[in-house]
Amino acid sequence: MKMTSRLSVPALSTEPVERLDRRKQRTRRLLHDSLLALIVERGYDDLTIQDITDRADLRRATFYLHYKDKDELLIALLRETFDKLAQQLEAESSSDALAGKTFLKTYQLMFAHVAENTVLYRTILGGQVGALVSRSIREYLAGHVLRALSSENANDFGLPDEVIAHYIAGVELSLITWWLENGQPFGIEAMAEMTQRLVLEGVMGSSQQVIPGNRPIR
Repeated sequence: MKMTSRLSVPALSTEPVERLDRRKQRTRRLLHDSLLALIVERGYDDLTIQDITDRADLRRATFYLHYKDKDELLIALLRETFDKLAQQLEAESSSDALAGKTFLKTYQLMFAHVAENTVLYRTILGGQVGALVSRSIREYLAGHVLRALSSENANDFGLPDEVIAHYIAGVELSLITWWLENGQPFGIEAMAEMTQRLVLEGVMGSSQQVIPGNRPIR
């Protein structure tokens, strides 16, 4: 009897858990899509949870089963958005000690991604929640570099992994923010090239090279 009882437990519990996971994924997808649509239409700061649940056709109580507030939902949406970008960069990042940051294509894809989501990033980086979003994006970007540096014998740069990772993430985020705030004055290719040079060479290393659309820095 004891053996029968033990063997029956997994069979009884597996299917409901799978169904629950599918329901959870569907609900979160509705919330993510609703938040994104509302940000594009109305911005973020004045949105309420009721606005989001109305758009998703869900009850407020359902929202709180998944997220504690709209900021947590926003961070989840951003993480999902960046995960999609990370998948595009997998080929470069998996073969590079800096998670693809030595390859120009990495920056090209990154700025193309930002350009495709201009309204989203410009709205949230420039709004009241900007500091929270910036910190979250910076930690995400740094995390990818840190994981690459933490692999065996990857760091030959003579600096702590955390310093390198957050330096690169800081350069990327600062230039993305500046680019959006100033109406994207340079194209994707130019921004990619400048960001790569600053990340890998710094200002002094780039000082004798011509920046697209500008005179050389002296």
